[in-house]
Amino acid sequence: MGGCTGRALWDAHALADPLWAVLSDPEKKGRRWTLQEFMKNGEREIALLFHRLARLQQAIPEGPVLDFGCGVGRLTQALARRRDQVVGADVSPVMVQIADRLNRYPERARYVSTADSGLDALPVQDFALIYSNIVLQHVAPDLSRSYLREFFRRLRPGGLLVFQLPSHRRSASQLEITPMSDAAYRASLELAGPRPASAAAASDVAVLLRVRNISGHTWSQPASGPMAVGNHWFDATGQRMLQQDDARAPLLQVVEPDQSWPVLITVHAPGEPGKYVAEMDLVHEGSTWFAHKGSHTLRFPLEVTAAAGAVASAVVMEELPVPDYSDAGLPAAPRAGAADPEPFGMHGVPHEEVLALIQEHGGALIDLEEDGRAGPGWLSYRYFVKGP
Repeated sequence: MGGCTGRALWDAHALADPLWAVLSDPEKKGRRWTLQEFMKNGEREIALLFHRLARLQQAIPEGPVLDFGCGVGRLTQALARRRDQVVGADVSPVMVQIADRLNRYPERARYVSTADSGLDALPVQDFALIYSNIVLQHVAPDLSRSYLREFFRRLRPGGLLVFQLPSHRRSASQLEITPMSDAAYRASLELAGPRPASAAAASDVAVLLRVRNISGHTWSQPASGPMAVGNHWFDATGQRMLQQDDARAPLLQVVEPDQSWPVLITVHAPGEPGKYVAEMDLVHEGSTWFAHKGSHTLRFPLEVTAAAGAVASAVVMEELPVPDYSDAGLPAAPRAGAADPEPFGMHGVPHEEVLALIQEHGGALIDLEEDGRAGPGWLSYRYFVKGP
């Protein structure tokens, strides 16, 4: 995976504890992952990815898929259950050798090592989907920027690029809440996709919004504290609030005046059938709702039914059966008393630089998720990008 400290470090981890090197759960250190549960974890991650893309109304074009930083194939195998051509790429030849041994879909999935030639061995403008998770966070910033440029070179027109990358370390001040001036609490919210018309009682409903800062002031979470999109539920008249707090979707950490971006929020339909009004608003956590300072909200009606099949806009997440994977395909455990390899470094690329790089290559940001995979000390994001 990655390439921050070179192939030697990743090879060492691949020989010592290859599954924990990929998913570093403290409770799984020392070869406590079983290969079967490890692969099921990958299946769930890819099922969630495809579910999220479907909710964003982003069909994945037909064509090859690239799993960048594939390790032993946790995600590559799950992708191969859904696509005919999948390439897993990794800087560690040892990881690639293990992935080859574990490959249950040799007619669909193949693995390549980037140790010597980087991504040069992969064709340009060939991939319909490029996915990378918990990989670039271990790659030095300059190399991460280079990889992102290479991803765009290898993405088919209109293809999808999804990657996770930390921005910067959090400071203690990011947890403090400082009220903004009243004039700063001005936002525009509009639907960026079809309006959900109905939903089954107590079901999840995905709502795609476009949020814009129309205040003339910068919204800075590092300076003022956490902010998010939230929602309320009203009765059919829109006069009586039934539920004040339902769901949250975080804002960008810094939003300049007139900046806009898409936000996907998953709200939870009321538990009783009937007619309701959903209201979307922005909230400065621990301080105020934007509407309380005079900002306009977004409202739309929703009919809640008792029939589970009534959700016209619902997308069902589908986890596919995972075949048996034998731990015998893993390298032998190191001898007792052997020293652990050096730990991985953690790196980031400032969020503003990533957005500029996406724009430079003609990409369109279709969704942005604040991500906790780099740990609490880092502000990290998962970027969903559509290629030009």
